[in-house]
Amino acid sequence: MKKIILSLMLLAGVGLTVKAQEFPRTAFSIGPELGFPSNSVYNIGYGASAKIEFPVVGKLGLSLTGGYSRFHYKSSLTGAFGAQAPSSFIPLKAGVRYGVSTGLYLEAEGGNVIETTSNFTNNSRNMFAFSIGPGFLFRISEKQNIDLGIRYEQWSKNVLKQTALRVAYRIGW
Repeated sequence: MKKIILSLMLLAGVGLTVKAQEFPRTAFSIGPELGFPSNSVYNIGYGASAKIEFPVVGKLGLSLTGGYSRFHYKSSLTGAFGAQAPSSFIPLKAGVRYGVSTGLYLEAEGGNVIETTSNFTNNSRNMFAFSIGPGFLFRISEKQNIDLGIRYEQWSKNVLKQTALRVAYRIGW
């Protein structure tokens, strides 16, 4: 998956102009997410997130993200232990976004993930989360974009590692 992300970044960089992407205005985006865990008890995850971005200077911006995610267990695990309800999580992250070129940015985030359901214990967990990856802004109008983000994400030490895709409607003012 890391090779796919690197290839997408290189292709996007070749296809876009060298002009720096600036974040001149505050923006809000909301959209669905799809997660593909690796080396995990989970098979697939889905959810939605909302993000607000604040310009700092030139190509640099800050972001705050909140979401809701559900992850389904692998069929081999559910077969061994009986049917398991999906696990639910609320990720809350803050990040830095850097515009590489027109329409292309890199983003890194860190924060907390709150487990809202636990199938094996009665205690919910709070986990540290970090993510990094590229994103692409497809212009609809002067203040509207489609934000396509791809990220590698890890929760705590080995709770969850995933490659995730986010497609969001973004509006700036």
